Amino acid sequence: MSPLAGLVFSAALLLGAAGVGKAAAPGATRIALRSAGLPATPLAARGLGVAEVLIALAALVVGGPVATSLVAVSYLGFAWFARRLDAQTRGSAPCGCFGASSAPVGTLHVVLNLLIAVGVGVAALDAPGPVWDAASDTPWAGVPFVGLVLLLTWMLYVALTALPEALAAARAPAPVTTPSNAPGAAS
Repeated sequence: MSPLAGLVFSAALLLGAAGVGKAAAPGATRIALRSAGLPATPLAARGLGVAEVLIALAALVVGGPVATSLVAVSYLGFAWFARRLDAQTRGSAPCGCFGASSAPVGTLHVVLNLLIAVGVGVAALDAPGPVWDAASDTPWAGVPFVGLVLLLTWMLYVALTALPEALAAARAPAPVTTPSNAPGAAS
């Protein structure tokens, strides 16, 4: 089994989740596409989501170098899109990554997507087969392996959604307090 198989399956699961989000609720994706100066029809947003789901399924169910390379190319495309959207909007637009659940786009999106693309691209050289084949090559019937894949998927999701929101909130200027709205002021 490829030593990067877990990353491939996590990236594929995240790609599939993003695709489902775009297909089910394309509004945020349409806004992100429009903000980046790209075609922003409901069909374009949903079509992008469906393509992501199909690539994810291919990587999880079929595996191999072609499906793994498609996952890597998808993340390379996400990095390009995140960079374009960030440049066009100065980080003020949501990424549209997961349909209705979106975070402010920024350097973090670009870097994470590039790192995933490189890792999965390297894994394509020794691409894993279907997820159940990889899991069966691990101890305890693959349960720890699948658990770690799901944990990594969740961590990547948080890094692309909650972390950018938290960083944006931390950078926001503190509200100015005046004597009338200061804590403990008499009403």
